[in-house]
Amino acid sequence: MIDRDRHLASTSFVDTPKGIFTAAGVWFRTTQVELERYAGAVLEHESIERLIERTEVWLRSAQTLTLWLFPAFLALIDPLPAALAALTVFVAWRSLGPSLVTRSFERVLRVLDLVWLQGTYYVGILSAFAATERVAIVWVGLSGFILLRWGIVEKVTDLLVRLIWTTLYRMPIADQILRAFILRAAMKHRVSLPQLDQLERRIIERFSKD
Repeated sequence: MIDRDRHLASTSFVDTPKGIFTAAGVWFRTTQVELERYAGAVLEHESIERLIERTEVWLRSAQTLTLWLFPAFLALIDPLPAALAALTVFVAWRSLGPSLVTRSFERVLRVLDLVWLQGTYYVGILSAFAATERVAIVWVGLSGFILLRWGIVEKVTDLLVRLIWTTLYRMPIADQILRAFILRAAMKHRVSLPQLDQLERRIIERFSKD
């Protein structure tokens, strides 16, 4: 199973004393050694690379969902309300998403996260709008795509989202989501993780010192 996971996973990371850093720029406060020590039973079934890959997909899920929903909003309501609705979805999901982790939805998100698929979707939708001479909607849709893909929406709303995170979660968000995927993998493979609370305490201690 692990060999298959390693073949499928494209995630690369560097393990350091302060935590795991991935090629995508995600910082986990846990280390590979700690994961192997406290969640080794899960790692016998799913590799660290695959668990991190799942986490990274979920971390991008607010952007992914909003990108797919925004054209639908534009088709149903005026551009300004559509933009506000998309912004609300982005902030709400980015805030609450870490508590809603599921393996099945991650598989859907992994497909929706494909850049070429998103690009094809927007080309088709915006072309349809242009064909009906809805030029304003085309420009709003294109602008929304750029703002989301370039991370500008995330930067603008980051302070608000982080304030919400501090009231909802004890752990850093990346570690929070990774822990959720570890627990769900444990349930799927029916393994016990009696030491996982110790891993959580170590992560929180390290986080509080940063």
